[in-house]
Amino acid sequence: MRLRRRLVAVLARVGDQLQTESRRSPARAALAEPAFRRIFLASFLSNAGRWMQSAAQGVLAWKLTGSSAFLGLLIFAQLGPLAILSLVGGSLADSSDRRKLLLGTQFWQMFWSFVLAILVLDDSIDTRLLASIVFITGLGQGIYAPTFTSVLPSLAGKGNLAAAVSLNSTQTNAARVIGPAIGGWLTSQVGFAEVFGLNALTYVVVIGALWITELPSPVAKASSLSDRLFGGFRVARRAPQVGRPLLAMMLFALLCLPFIGQLPAIAELNLGVDPKSTEYGYFYAAFGFGALLGALLVGTALANRPRTAVARTTLVGFAFSLGWMSTVESVPLGYFAIFVVGLFYFVLPTTLNTMWQEHVDETVRGRVAAMWVLSFGGTVPFANVIAGVIIEMTSLSTVLFSSVFAALVLAVVLRFPAGPVVGEELLGPSTRSSSG
Repeated sequence: MRLRRRLVAVLARVGDQLQTESRRSPARAALAEPAFRRIFLASFLSNAGRWMQSAAQGVLAWKLTGSSAFLGLLIFAQLGPLAILSLVGGSLADSSDRRKLLLGTQFWQMFWSFVLAILVLDDSIDTRLLASIVFITGLGQGIYAPTFTSVLPSLAGKGNLAAAVSLNSTQTNAARVIGPAIGGWLTSQVGFAEVFGLNALTYVVVIGALWITELPSPVAKASSLSDRLFGGFRVARRAPQVGRPLLAMMLFALLCLPFIGQLPAIAELNLGVDPKSTEYGYFYAAFGFGALLGALLVGTALANRPRTAVARTTLVGFAFSLGWMSTVESVPLGYFAIFVVGLFYFVLPTTLNTMWQEHVDETVRGRVAAMWVLSFGGTVPFANVIAGVIIEMTSLSTVLFSSVFAALVLAVVLRFPAGPVVGEELLGPSTRSSSG
């Protein structure tokens, strides 16, 4: 009898420890979900391939033209489809078979990545054809991105949403470390075609993971075409706790992120690093490693910090680190500077993403995810086109220091009000705001 009581007491303590550990580590709880873990790991591999190709595309564009304006144009071709199709993707994510959507878009991107690999077998391609293929490939990402953003948190288990957002940002930036490093090495050793072909093969892993995974069905009610396409705008406008993080991301992407598309120019003009070299791959990887650490901090050390304070502090840190990087001429210091820029840069999107995700329910998550994709990926291409023209007219330093000033202004003026979780009740022509 005494042994039995002791055994019960031991089991109770073990149960308490497991519950405590689960509360302390929602990330571990999310990864314990098989569906989330499977899609999470497959997405990591695919993202590594995409970042590998993205870095190689920038190097190829700079090698072909030596033009900052064309670098900006290529970023527009890559990310412009997000601006064009994100609203359609968000609507479909809330109303259609998400598994078929994700599978179809992955097949599309895989096919066109293979086409690009074939076209650059001699490490040369017409610039208009390059931009066209990059744009066509991006059409698939325009549908995929909002759908994936809305689906992944639902696979992580109840109560693990913030952990899912942080983990997804973490794997994206881990891929940003690995992808460019591999891409830079492969480009210097074999060529662009091999990099693009290897990226195409990574889509097979995601397709396989999606094929065997049951995804949750959409829960949105039947609504008008206007609500299906523009419901995200209405939720963002009527619920400041949702709309303000989206606005902050759009302004940050427009005013502060043109430097991303200019990394090959920064490396060559400021540091004397050949963009078609392993050294440049390490430079790009240092940027990604900083972003990886930033995403990890949001889910760990900064998890319980006030998100508004984190956002403002990050903007100030980003401004000073970007200003410093813009003046560095030493390669070792350049690696460290771009690492710090990456760290501050990605704390902000991860924090803002968590803000709005915590304030919407499953009935509108896809449409608001489309707004997120539009505010981030849809804004960066326009910013890069504008920045490329300004650089050609003035200098690279003009754009970089303008971004420094903009980040400091945003740190002062941005506000993030509190509010409840909202859903389809905010749709319709005469709904009051739910900001309280």
